[in-house]
Amino acid sequence: EIVLELTKYLKEKEIEKMKKNINRMIILMFLCIIVYNLGHPATPALIELRGWKKSISGELMAFMSTAMFISSPYLGALADRVGMKRIFVFMPFCYGMSQLIFGFGTNLPLIFLARMISGFASGGTFAVAFGYVSQLSEKEEKAKNIAKVSSATVIGGAIGQKIGGYVATAMNDPRFSFALQFIGGSIVSIIILLIMKEIVKKDSNPEKEKSKKDLNPFATFRYIKELDGYSKFFCLIILLSGIGIYSYGSALNYFLKFYEKVSSDTIGTFVMCSSLLAFFGTAFLLGKLLKKFKEKSIYKFFIFIGIILMSVIWFRVKLGVTPYILMAVYTTTYEIVRSLGNTIIAQRYKENQGKILGVASAVGSLGTAIGSLLSGHLLNFNPFFPFVVNIIVMSFVLILILVKKL
Repeated sequence: EIVLELTKYLKEKEIEKMKKNINRMIILMFLCIIVYNLGHPATPALIELRGWKKSISGELMAFMSTAMFISSPYLGALADRVGMKRIFVFMPFCYGMSQLIFGFGTNLPLIFLARMISGFASGGTFAVAFGYVSQLSEKEEKAKNIAKVSSATVIGGAIGQKIGGYVATAMNDPRFSFALQFIGGSIVSIIILLIMKEIVKKDSNPEKEKSKKDLNPFATFRYIKELDGYSKFFCLIILLSGIGIYSYGSALNYFLKFYEKVSSDTIGTFVMCSSLLAFFGTAFLLGKLLKKFKEKSIYKFFIFIGIILMSVIWFRVKLGVTPYILMAVYTTTYEIVRSLGNTIIAQRYKENQGKILGVASAVGSLGTAIGSLLSGHLLNFNPFFPFVVNIIVMSFVLILILVKKL
């Protein structure tokens, strides 16, 4: 009986320790995403300041997202092997450095290189954070804890966008927002070094050491090939969803700046309000729904609701404040869809969570890259085309899911 009590006590202490580490990661992810979003509302003004073509917005985002596609599974798999803290600690600093180059550089090839470095760091950040939390979570807690990380990124994004937009407008120069990203990224890396606890130790096993040499930043497709058939199909769903969501999402700030003629601060305020509503959705609404319904049912429902909302937005986009309220609500639907996409794949695997969630993030990033590349050209051709393409692609996604009986 004493042994049983001792075992129970040790297990409770271990669970408590795991919860503390998960909460630390949620806080760190919150800080990372504040920094990563400081430059977004200032980017349209920077493009205007440089005199670049409007379609370059999508091209820049596509380069960044392609780098995320490469880096997410690679850095996730590397973190599984060498330790998550060892990878995670460098990500905010690298992101901040690349954004400093992006904000103050004038040479276009250098600008595109900076975008790729940003994508590499961003992909690593998400892969490690989701893998870290998933690895520490019990199976029945994974969906809830991944949703908490998603909620932290949403609220962090809201605050970052508002601060970045305010700084760009107050200083009358969008470059100050990018300088702030470098300072913030450096500080967050120091905080990670001080408070994050390592959960994966370097393995001295010769076979493990040999397999480390096989790690390849261009092995994303091989990692996808190793997934089971169901996961491969769901990767296709995540890819197409990314295209649909970001053909609209990547165009929104530029639509507001170039066609609605609003300031960077106003863009930041709008995105902040949208993100706060999305935070409510992922932090509270999703948690309640998960207690009553299966992840897949919720996933299908919110894709359907998103299609309805986008259709109404498209028809009423020039009719007062209503479409902008609906845009904010739409943000909630796609944040829930993105969060559940990660969970559905993660639930199918017990090990290598950094690698598995890195693959999910990578596929989403590829969708983001394609959607973003489309968005700039769609916006340049007709300001309402991003809305139309979103409706078409997401409707196709829903049909695929229903036909496959997901």
